[in-house]
Amino acid sequence: MTKQAIFFLSLLHVFLFHCTITCAQAPDITQILDKYGDFKVLIRLLKNTGVADQLNGELAKSNTGYTFFAAPDKAFSELRTGTINKLSDLQKVQFLQFHILATYVTLTNFQTLSNPVPTQAGDTTAGQFPLNVTSSDREVHLSTGVVNATLGTTLYSDNNLAVYQVDKVLLPLDIFSDYKPPEAVEESTPPLAATVDKSGAVTLAMHAMFVLLGIAVNVGAVLGL
Repeated sequence: MTKQAIFFLSLLHVFLFHCTITCAQAPDITQILDKYGDFKVLIRLLKNTGVADQLNGELAKSNTGYTFFAAPDKAFSELRTGTINKLSDLQKVQFLQFHILATYVTLTNFQTLSNPVPTQAGDTTAGQFPLNVTSSDREVHLSTGVVNATLGTTLYSDNNLAVYQVDKVLLPLDIFSDYKPPEAVEESTPPLAATVDKSGAVTLAMHAMFVLLGIAVNVGAVLGL
């Protein structure tokens, strides 16, 4: 084999090795969420705060993987107006990191976690950002001290990253200790008069007519005397 052939084989080996590394790149959290179309608010927050780039970078070198809890747009719409916008930049980062566990957790492994479960937001040993997880009959519930959420659909899983949908935005107690959910709007009961149907109105009219007729007869009788 000539030196030229050996040289080209070496280049081919380097090229194939580079392709292997490129093809095995870590998943992109925003691309995963974008496929579903229901996470526009969350995607915007992840991009604006830099948390998306941070998570994607850590996924590329992680040995333990990550778990991400994704709240859909509907869950954000149920929050009191201005709940997220009023946060400082640091609080927004901590709020998003509260939705991230620095370990890959399957549905069946949630029951093995010890409470409080540490998140990327803070050190639970110091009492920061507590997240409690309970699991039973394949149902997983999350409690932040402010809201109680339930785990829903598995959006993505590849043994390095698990993304689960949750029905509520996870509001950490350290940031939202004074949070009050918006009051539910109660439908007012229509007044009684408005509930009378046409048949009722006709009955009342007939009754009034008979009363008036009786009065007229009595008056006529009196005058005839």
